[in-house]
Amino acid sequence: MKEASSFRSIQQISYSLMGFIPYLLAVYLIIHENIELKPEILLLAAGALIAHLIGLFIVNGFARQLNEVLDKTAKAISSDRKLAIDLDRNAPEELISIVNNFNFLLSESEKSSRNFQEMATKMMLYSAEIEKYQNELKDEALSRQRLSRYVGQDLVNKIINSNEDVPLANKQQVVTALFADIRSFTTLSEHMEPEVLISMLNEYFDAMVKIVFKHDGVLDKFVGDELMAIFGILGRPEDGPVNAMKASIAMQEIMQELMQGFVLKGYPSFQIGVGINTGMVVMGNVGSKNRMDYTVIGDTVNVAARLEQMAEGQTILIGEETFSHCHPHFRMEAKGEVAVRNRSKPVQYYQVIHRKADQDL
Repeated sequence: MKEASSFRSIQQISYSLMGFIPYLLAVYLIIHENIELKPEILLLAAGALIAHLIGLFIVNGFARQLNEVLDKTAKAISSDRKLAIDLDRNAPEELISIVNNFNFLLSESEKSSRNFQEMATKMMLYSAEIEKYQNELKDEALSRQRLSRYVGQDLVNKIINSNEDVPLANKQQVVTALFADIRSFTTLSEHMEPEVLISMLNEYFDAMVKIVFKHDGVLDKFVGDELMAIFGILGRPEDGPVNAMKASIAMQEIMQELMQGFVLKGYPSFQIGVGINTGMVVMGNVGSKNRMDYTVIGDTVNVAARLEQMAEGQTILIGEETFSHCHPHFRMEAKGEVAVRNRSKPVQYYQVIHRKADQDL
């Protein structure tokens, strides 16, 4: 690659060649034209030499100023702080214009750099905000997934979007516990293939859980063929007994439709018994570090479980507290008393006949 020549080298060579022209002309005239060297000619020659040297000095001065501009621009570019450069006022206008243009570009470059840094900072802030929103969405999705194990999707949305405290908190409260269980399930399961049995249970539980959610119930757990649900946690606690009753009646009614479909699929037909009781419980997340379940604990739950064990197929048995809340709306008859473990007094219980048709709940 051809090396570039400096301005100083070019101007020295060019000016030197131009300075030789008069002297070559004088030598030519003296030799070929026999011109006599008079004092006047010598003086002119001396003047021409002086003028040439002065011109060479001026050109060298311009070259030095040009090198100065080169050095200053190089330092300005390599420096961390992009400061404008200046020249002596006696510098040629062309160099001053070049320096002014360079300072303008340097200023625009500094401005662009600041704008880029500001944009980069904003992008970092936006990235942090986006990451925050992503984490919030992940947390919300996880909360929805957890809540959907207990309540219906409409109530999940209501809980997620609510500014109030999450209803599923650790506390004491009056609730209504409902247990539903398949009668003679052990006998049925002994004659069924595991895949068929699981398929049948999933279809049965799917129908039952939809009813629980429809009546503002909270699904507590499945234990084998048994379902446990709690009413009165969501909404008003005083509505829990009626909602539980309505859910239990809907469960018994839908069983007829389920059994028709089960017969067509070759499944065995069965009935369910339901036990309901209302009272004070302790609610909270119970379990280990690796597995937590939201559940209710207390005598109220034990009584509801005992009533479900006593209930025959297509039968709903309820405790006395549930009866006191629901007797204006449903037909029920007293069945007597039953002893419950860890209770000193027996429990009065009732059997649900059907809901009063002339009452609007």
